Amino acid sequence: MKNLLIIAIMYSNKEIYNKVKLLLIEKFNKITRESDSYNFDQFTSYYEKEMGKNLVKRFLIFDYNLEKKDLIRIKKQTTELEKEFSKDGKRTINLDPGYLNGKELVLASFKKGTNYKEELGEGVYAHKVLEFKEGKAIIFWHTFPDYRVNENQEFFINNLNY
Repeated sequence: MKNLLIIAIMYSNKEIYNKVKLLLIEKFNKITRESDSYNFDQFTSYYEKEMGKNLVKRFLIFDYNLEKKDLIRIKKQTTELEKEFSKDGKRTINLDPGYLNGKELVLASFKKGTNYKEELGEGVYAHKVLEFKEGKAIIFWHTFPDYRVNENQEFFINNLNY
């Protein structure tokens, strides 16, 4: 089963998004699928202090097959891009890499979880956000609010590779 690279991107400036998107294509090959953007502010104000208001988010799926341990390197690469586009020490774009396959959606994180994140190494953890069974998404108590929304789940389900 292939693990396709997915990157969740949150931003408010479309120009920065377009620049970062081109850099991601250079690093990780072509994009096979891009979701519509959606209003992220409706889900949480967690990022408002750092990134401001009017945040939107979307998902990119790349023609890039990876192993779970590759998330360590990819998370570090995307974090460097976030830093490169930071302004006054604050991020202007948030990049959350992970993988999507026929059974799960997993994101890479620097935040340690209690019992629901797998330590991959070098301070990077694998966070299973969704599981898939019989064409349906299964959520967990630790699934982020925007991943609980049907439209986002449908995007992932429609792009599962079995």
